Amino acid sequence: MTRLPPQPHERIDRGAPVTFTFHGKTIQAFAGDTIGSALYASGRRVFSRSFKYHRPRGLACCSGHCANCQMTVDGVPSVRVCVTPVRPGAVVKGQNYVGSLDRDLMQLTDKLGGPFTPPGFYYKTFIRPRRLWPLYEKVLRGAAGLGPLDPNGARSERVEVENRHVDVVVVGGGQAGIAAAIEAAARGESAVVVDEGPDVGGALLADRDGIGQAASLKQQALDAGVELLAPAIAIGLFEQGLVPVSYGNMLLKFRARRVVVAAGVVEQPLVFPGNDLIGVMLPDAVRRLVNYWSIKPAERAVVLTADDRGLQAAADLEAAGVELVKVVDFREAKPGSVEAQGKRGRVRQVAIDGRWLDADMIVMSGSPQPNVKLLAQAGARVEFDERRGIFVPTDLPEHVEAVGAAAGDVGAPAVPDPVLGHRGEKCFVCFCEDQTTKDLKYAIAEGFDSIELSKRYTTVTMGPCQGRLCHVNSIRVYAKTTGLDENTIGTTTARPPYTPVSMGLVAGYPHEPARRTSLHHRHKDLGARMMWTGAWRRPHSYGPDAGEEAQNVHRGVGLIDVSTLGKILVKGPEAGAFLDRVYPNRFSDLEPGRIRYGVLTTDSGRIMDDGTVARLDDDTFYVTTTSTGADSVYQWFTWWNAVWFMDVQLVQVTGALAAINVAGPNARALMQRVSDADMSNEGFAYLDARHLRVAGVPSLGLRIGFVGELGYELHLPSPHAEHVWDALLEQGADLGAAPFGLEPQRILRLEKGHVIVSQDTDSESNLLEAAMPWIVKADKPDFVGKWAVEQVAERGLRWMLVGFESPSGKMPVEGGQVVVDGRSCGRVTSVRRSLELNKVIGLAVVPVDLAVEGGRFDVQIDGRPVPMTVHMGAFFDPEGTRLKA
Repeated sequence: MTRLPPQPHERIDRGAPVTFTFHGKTIQAFAGDTIGSALYASGRRVFSRSFKYHRPRGLACCSGHCANCQMTVDGVPSVRVCVTPVRPGAVVKGQNYVGSLDRDLMQLTDKLGGPFTPPGFYYKTFIRPRRLWPLYEKVLRGAAGLGPLDPNGARSERVEVENRHVDVVVVGGGQAGIAAAIEAAARGESAVVVDEGPDVGGALLADRDGIGQAASLKQQALDAGVELLAPAIAIGLFEQGLVPVSYGNMLLKFRARRVVVAAGVVEQPLVFPGNDLIGVMLPDAVRRLVNYWSIKPAERAVVLTADDRGLQAAADLEAAGVELVKVVDFREAKPGSVEAQGKRGRVRQVAIDGRWLDADMIVMSGSPQPNVKLLAQAGARVEFDERRGIFVPTDLPEHVEAVGAAAGDVGAPAVPDPVLGHRGEKCFVCFCEDQTTKDLKYAIAEGFDSIELSKRYTTVTMGPCQGRLCHVNSIRVYAKTTGLDENTIGTTTARPPYTPVSMGLVAGYPHEPARRTSLHHRHKDLGARMMWTGAWRRPHSYGPDAGEEAQNVHRGVGLIDVSTLGKILVKGPEAGAFLDRVYPNRFSDLEPGRIRYGVLTTDSGRIMDDGTVARLDDDTFYVTTTSTGADSVYQWFTWWNAVWFMDVQLVQVTGALAAINVAGPNARALMQRVSDADMSNEGFAYLDARHLRVAGVPSLGLRIGFVGELGYELHLPSPHAEHVWDALLEQGADLGAAPFGLEPQRILRLEKGHVIVSQDTDSESNLLEAAMPWIVKADKPDFVGKWAVEQVAERGLRWMLVGFESPSGKMPVEGGQVVVDGRSCGRVTSVRRSLELNKVIGLAVVPVDLAVEGGRFDVQIDGRPVPMTVHMGAFFDPEGTRLKA
């Protein structure tokens, strides 16, 4: 064990043990540990395998800034365990390896593949033959990737979103940030401090001597009324003071009058051969291991530092009982070369100017980089300070300030050479993406001499650390190689998120809006299996056999809830003329009390929706739409009326009215029991619209038959829907009255060959090729899409929507390929098995020359062509005798 005896200010609670498992092995930890610190204390040193070469990687920063410690925790991949608190029972696994984490078979890529995997290797190598790309892609994704996602995974927690307004948001809870917040609070401003560390003042807490100071500053801030949030991540800095913050399972959207960035520094690695070996760490990692978690991190250490941060780490190591082999302060003397060597990926010795020293730890501290990412996102310029080897922010946007180290207050660090030694050129610049100095020089030689182009070609700075540990070094290597200065090379564009966050946090509430009809609970009580149709929840069926439900409609009487249909009132002196313009057929000559089917098309003649139009009186039309088309059709109508400015009023009444379709040979008998209206064929004919009372409720009855049987569609106030539904089922019990769902309805409508828009049509479908030329009234002066319909007629039809039967009884899948002479020539749009017909029937889009009775084509079923026969017209009751009974 590497735990130190109890320390005065350690963050672990030794009286609260916690256990979790790592690859099935139980790991002992304490409350206050992170998963990474507990694994390190247990003796684990290999935490991950690198992205491309599968080199072993260990803890490097302990602040969540790099990808070295990414593991899968409770099924969630790429979790940075160095900052993830331990939790009882957690299941932790390594990722991106074949075999085991310690003995990864894919490490052969590092041993043998280096010369064969330069930048752009994939782009150049795997483009031929094209047919093998699916295989290449599968292999490459498996070989060069992070943790796999669970394809059956579900959201693990609820994310809350909260919008808040404050005067000042301070990003960074160090000394400068807390001081700025206290100053703002003293002026009467509301202030909040956001810090990504485990606690506000985290930078001070890593220092044994700063713990008391951090506690004092924190108390002063609380006394001043400052709100402190930690750990919390400022995701980005946007216009008008928008600062989204990830705080636990909450996304806080702050709108601030001022934003103060006090994000401190990002420690920078040095670039030398072997700088990615396990045991090579940044100063903060060492100090946190020692001071946070009371861990002795090594036995013998060498410290290479350009500033006081490395010296502070050296003092902490010495206090922890680690032997300091050598401390090299670059401000006093810069070494000409540094090289580390190891065994099994772990550092064992380091050479400084050719002198080899045994060590199992190297602390490297380059010039500390002001954390300017958020400032750059906000629009600030960043310029390179050659004297200190850092980028500093200038020209800050209005209402954005920078204080402390983020503003460039990092003292006077030494400027290490961009590369300390070139032997073998395997000096890693980007640990996330395995990019070396050799790779960057290769990209420059290939013409990618812009840092932005190099970023995309080599992927340097594009890994999980988002350039924290490689941005500055990559620019300096570019400058050294090209002979240009760093300001000329420039920086890459800073983009949010500043720190990687889960997609669930960005997505917001784990809530899928659902629309329910006023009969929803009646369906649930009847045992309906609910399904999604757009935003609606509707019954799929009420029993195990949807075919039998359909048969009940043929034999007796069925009830289906069609309240989801869009319902729009179009009223006014020019209502008929308006509908003539938006529909391809004519409605101004429709008699009051009659119904006509209509299909809407776009300007380009594409089918967008369909439904019925009933004329209630001279100036009033009642329009129904598909369930998913209500809102879009209403918007379509209002848009065109704004263009034409006709004397028409439009009212969306979809939610106010329920609708029930009563269909079947016993439908008339049932309606006569619940209404005093004349339900005879003479009194209420096919395609009539009548006002009537059903079970005492005023209703609009529409005599239509989408399911192919005698039917009445009842539209009535939603609050009375349950009463009418119950009355229909009760009064029709001896008539065989039973509810039926969407699946039986689809069987029934398919027997009639009726089209479902967006099922049997798509964004390219037009009226002529959807077998509805009869609906187009070409003699009208104009209608929306008329020119497009004329163009289709002029160039000739290419496709046609037709019915088909399966002589073999085999059922193709919807979307299956239509095959003619071995070539794909269309698709199946709908298919079902009809018990009434004892056949497999469907609709399909086929070449127009096959749109004849008895035409033949094949459909791919399980990879084999199966013959189908074209049937023109309805499969069931083609004369409509039952429909018009």
